[in-house]
Amino acid sequence: MALLLPLSRSSSSSVRKMKAKESNYDPNIHRLPWYGGLVLLALVALCGTASYWSFFYLPPALTAADLAQQPLAFNGARAWDTLTHLDALGPKTTGSRANEVRAVEVLEREFSLINASHHPAQQVLYEKQIVSGQYGINFFGSQMTSVYRRVQNLIVKLVGAEDRHALMLNCHFDSVASSPGASDDCGSCAVMLEILRVLSRAPERSRHSIVFLFNGAEETPLQASHGFITGHRWAREVRAFLNLESAGSGGKELLFQSGPQHPWLIEAYSRAVRHPFGQAIGEEIFQSGLIPSDTDFRIFRDFGHVPGLDFAHIFNGYRYHTRYDSVQFLSPAVLQRTGDNILSMVRLLANGNQLANGDDGRSEGSMVFFDFLGLFFISYTAIEGTVLNIVVSIAGLVVGCWSVLAVVGWSNWRSMGREMLHGFVATLLGSGAGVGLNLATAYGIDRAVDRSMSWYSSCWLVVGLYCMPVMMLLFIAHREFHRLFSKSKTVLSLTLTVQARIVGVFLFWALLTIGATVYGLRSAYVIAIMLTLALFSMTLTALLKLQSFPGGYWLIIYLLVHSVALLWTTQFYHIFTNIFIPITGRSGANDNPDLIIGIVAAACTIFTTSFLVPLVNLLRKPYRTIGTLFVLFLAALALGTVSSIGFPYTGPGTSPSDAPKVQRILVQHTVRQFHEPNSTQTVRSTDAGYLFRLWDRHNERTVRDVLEKQSPGKGASALEPTELPECKREVFCGMPGSAIRFTSLWSPQSNRPHTPDMVKLSLDRWEAVRRNANGSSIKLTISLNGSFQSTILVRPRRNVRLTGWNLTPEVPVKLAAAGHKAYFLLITHGLAGEPVPLILDLETDRKSDTVEPLVDISVTSNFWEYHEHFTEEFSRFVASFPSWAHVVPAVTVVNVYTF
Repeated sequence: MALLLPLSRSSSSSVRKMKAKESNYDPNIHRLPWYGGLVLLALVALCGTASYWSFFYLPPALTAADLAQQPLAFNGARAWDTLTHLDALGPKTTGSRANEVRAVEVLEREFSLINASHHPAQQVLYEKQIVSGQYGINFFGSQMTSVYRRVQNLIVKLVGAEDRHALMLNCHFDSVASSPGASDDCGSCAVMLEILRVLSRAPERSRHSIVFLFNGAEETPLQASHGFITGHRWAREVRAFLNLESAGSGGKELLFQSGPQHPWLIEAYSRAVRHPFGQAIGEEIFQSGLIPSDTDFRIFRDFGHVPGLDFAHIFNGYRYHTRYDSVQFLSPAVLQRTGDNILSMVRLLANGNQLANGDDGRSEGSMVFFDFLGLFFISYTAIEGTVLNIVVSIAGLVVGCWSVLAVVGWSNWRSMGREMLHGFVATLLGSGAGVGLNLATAYGIDRAVDRSMSWYSSCWLVVGLYCMPVMMLLFIAHREFHRLFSKSKTVLSLTLTVQARIVGVFLFWALLTIGATVYGLRSAYVIAIMLTLALFSMTLTALLKLQSFPGGYWLIIYLLVHSVALLWTTQFYHIFTNIFIPITGRSGANDNPDLIIGIVAAACTIFTTSFLVPLVNLLRKPYRTIGTLFVLFLAALALGTVSSIGFPYTGPGTSPSDAPKVQRILVQHTVRQFHEPNSTQTVRSTDAGYLFRLWDRHNERTVRDVLEKQSPGKGASALEPTELPECKREVFCGMPGSAIRFTSLWSPQSNRPHTPDMVKLSLDRWEAVRRNANGSSIKLTISLNGSFQSTILVRPRRNVRLTGWNLTPEVPVKLAAAGHKAYFLLITHGLAGEPVPLILDLETDRKSDTVEPLVDISVTSNFWEYHEHFTEEFSRFVASFPSWAHVVPAVTVVNVYTF
């Protein structure tokens, strides 16, 4: 009506002009058949499948038959042979014979063969470093002092022609308990050995030296690398490093950390690699602490102040740190791809100018980097990224508005602005509603039916449970905005209305891009690339003047260009779900994992489909498409909550394709001994039990069920360590520090573990340095005897302060958990050695005649891969867990002293 009133009073020329405008109005409001919505869904699925295929594609490995034709190429079959020898050793925990003797023998045998076959022009040097040290580090929010004694590094140097600057490659050959560590990280060591073999046979030396570091204590964590970078003479020559790691089991190696600064490293990667796979967003996510893992990259960066690149295999994280991280579930193609890329990087850096010029002006600045489906790699500086993000965001809005107003006239900018605002608000409300519904679904699945993690082994359920409802609500929001707020008569045809609302979607993402850019997030490039493709589509449509062409050619162009955008956006769904779904199996019992996956799935769905959603208003009977999404959501909900498909875990199958997705169980058969004050020999009380660390949401149920089968009533009697009565007086409840730091269960047991030896504490000296009526200073000299893995908790009593010790120049911050505070030491032994001295400088305000204790010390000895000493009852208990559980058993001894 508002348009008709002024029209009735206008001149005849105005009437003719308005009729010309009305000729753009499409009387057939719904241009596309109803099944066009299903075509859109199929397009998303098709592009998602294509990006998934590219995500997992690996080039075939070279075989022994290729050696004659390609003698200086990386050969995956030869690297695979090395890996099988390391894998056959089984778990290789630091300090075990498998790690300290047998793995060293395998590697040294390979070094001997390489040295015997190297080209006369090459010089290959080998040194074994047995190193001890200590340093302070904050590890996932826990402040600790890391102490290592006689851990081993095997170091090979391929001497360069100049031999002043060196490139370093690093891997670790140790593993966690109960895991052979084929991917983490023996596969990387096999890759390095093959690279060393190939380069040592080249007829000419590289310009710069190459140092190959095979370190034997990374899982402890990160200790042997510290010993090398702070204590070995070759470390002073290192100008850059490539760290080869794994946070999964196989697949592509992801470049996920770089620098810090030194953009030439990313430029070198861009020039050298044959199969790129790197995303700067991975670097920001990893360094945010969202992923419960760390690598030697941190040690080289923080203690060696050396720049580098960090690579890790991220696929199949279900097998990470389990017995299934073995060659049975890997392939030579994994080694071939990684080897091709790293060998190319090494050749470029070892023969270029970068290492010699690393400290010039090229050492400053962060980089934005990414690959597109492994086809090509793009990098640019963070400053260039800031400019690009802002320019694309503004240009897209300008071109989008110009494209529509060029048809209807600039005087109708209000109509354009109104429809653009409708597109923005509908996207905003639909996104908010989608996230809200996912959170409600996640809460209900966890609390009402107790079926969280139903998608853990059936990842496709995430699409039905958490992607379909978000897409459905986005469709509803845009459809209802169109129904409620569209004018019955408007200068904008339906196609122009939809295009204007697409500009509104562009506005939604442009604001997010600018906000992330202002906040300093390089990850804004992820959105900016999608906006760039949308800008290209709008520009092409406008230049060809297809905005309101009756044949719908603009839609064809739009969908073709957006298919490329879908390939870009869907790859992030695959990356994030492949990372975060397995992580929920080891992220703890307190948080609802469905909330995490629901948010990740919602964000990826909005990111992937938001530019398609406005097209719903071109459909006849759009609620058929919406209803289809709703039915798919209900089907996934039913499968996840009431069928066996929703059971989270699967055991091992009959072939490598039947890869297990197991529940992790850590059980420590523990004996606790509380000593009399000022005594290291007299025990005042002792008890035993099973200590369980709860890795995921369902650990507690599994543990209680197995305990109940062992002995009726045992399951119900298990309790959290913080509920024990001794928690009020004993340091960290008389438990290992991990029992309080992480959610745990304690089940008292009558059977004690066999403990043929343990770390024993002896008080060597008590010296009063200063004593008067106002207080005193006391020096305690303590020896920790026994070359076993141990943790120490030192808790000064009230009005007592630790002012110094012999481990680090400064006293660290106390570890705090569940109301307890203490100084935390982690002590690792590689080869057997001398006792570890601990000297404590204490100050107290107490009067000189006070006899109250000054300090409590808890010494925990951990025995991994200790099966031959298990009691029969404990062995039967471990064997009673279901096949879909990966049980890591250990024996633990806790000795609590008071002085």
